[in-house]
Amino acid sequence: MAKKLTTIYIEDNEIKLMVTAGKTVEKWASMMLDSGMVNEGVIMQEDAVAERIRSLASSHGVSGEVTAAISGLNSIFRLVNLPEVPKNILDDAIMAEGARVIPVPMDQVYLSRQELQTKAPHEMRFFLAAHPKNATDALVRTIQKAGLKMKIMDIAPLALGRSVHVPRSVVVNTWLSSIDIIILVDRVPEVIRSFSIPMDVGSDAERLMSIAEEISRTVTFYNSSHSEAPFGADVPVLVAGELARNKDAWTVLGGDEGHPVEAMTSGFTMPEGFDMTQYMVNLGMAVRLAGDGEYGSMIDLNAMPAAYLPRGVNWFNILAPVAGVLLLGALYYGWTYVEDIKTETDTIQPKIDALMIQIGQEQAKLTGLKQQTEEVTTLIPPIDKEALALRSAYENLREQREFASGAVRNAWIQKPLLTVTLESVVWSGDTLTIKGIASKSEAEVFLYATQLRNTLRFENVVVTEIIKELTVDTKVYVYKFTLTVY
Repeated sequence: MAKKLTTIYIEDNEIKLMVTAGKTVEKWASMMLDSGMVNEGVIMQEDAVAERIRSLASSHGVSGEVTAAISGLNSIFRLVNLPEVPKNILDDAIMAEGARVIPVPMDQVYLSRQELQTKAPHEMRFFLAAHPKNATDALVRTIQKAGLKMKIMDIAPLALGRSVHVPRSVVVNTWLSSIDIIILVDRVPEVIRSFSIPMDVGSDAERLMSIAEEISRTVTFYNSSHSEAPFGADVPVLVAGELARNKDAWTVLGGDEGHPVEAMTSGFTMPEGFDMTQYMVNLGMAVRLAGDGEYGSMIDLNAMPAAYLPRGVNWFNILAPVAGVLLLGALYYGWTYVEDIKTETDTIQPKIDALMIQIGQEQAKLTGLKQQTEEVTTLIPPIDKEALALRSAYENLREQREFASGAVRNAWIQKPLLTVTLESVVWSGDTLTIKGIASKSEAEVFLYATQLRNTLRFENVVVTEIIKELTVDTKVYVYKFTLTVY
């Protein structure tokens, strides 16, 4: 019999529940949430949401263990390469690399990882997911309050990627006020963006155009860093959620490049009346149990923090009473055995006395060696002091290198979505000097400066100079700028 799996996804406005058996959908249900119960992926009213989940589960005969997903909002995903390191220091190496590449304080997120294969010798490759602690903790508490158990936690955009049926695609999922955009290449999410779309800004047409621009911007960002194999017009845009129902909008979503647009599908057997495009996150979670397909994302890390995972059986509490009974029996047997040994000891005492004399002779020889050891010991403190100074200097240089590397990297990665070209990024001491050209307006310069400041890596970002110049060849104005960052 195929094993059953219950999945729950809590969006800002709705709870979605689905039960599968193997690759067959057996049950599905949803329940709307009142405004303010969940805000940007964080459950604000845990008791009220837990009661809704309990009611939904009870009415559909669901109990026991579930798999749930948090929203991708405020989560950060990175692919990193590390030199091969021993297992006993791997956790520390991952945390150090996460602190370098993830632009938020590490004490505000949980860091999950999955190792990927790499052909490079003596190198390790990891997919990292930094998800906010407040959203994660709130989801775990809410599921527990609903009377359910959870051992596996997913992240919505990672679940979406598992239902993809082509090797290269742009996955787009929208629901009311949020959107997920995933660039999937060879079963690995290369780019993931999750963000909110205000409901009270602009008409439906303007909102649709805004989504199309975000898709185009994301593809442009990917192509700028993968010039050896960029996305062409043949790469499809796969849509789920609201967009899957609005086929009239698909042409707009294809952008100027004319990407083909399709609704996401799944290899599950669907009952009549089930709209799979509205449950793609749940279906993606269910793929964990149903098995891998030919294409879908291979990322199936468990985002459940270790502190919430069930602990192993405490064998001490189980075996202690049994051990006590055995110990009493052993004590009685030991007492009789000791009496026998005492008799035998009397016969070997002369041999012991001879050995004691030999030990005394050897101790006399050790006295001379002890004096030599003390002389050598006096030479150690000065060497230790010098080694400590060298280690401190090395650590200072390493910290400066890592900070400079992160600062320069942030200067480059913040600009691809803007019409800003960087000419030079120079690090000197504790100051970063950035020179570049904005091709549209001065506002692009200030927006780029704002993005640098929002990385939280710099105390000050100062626009030192902006010069408006007329280009010789194209006869258009450009804005040469200099930023000072420290």
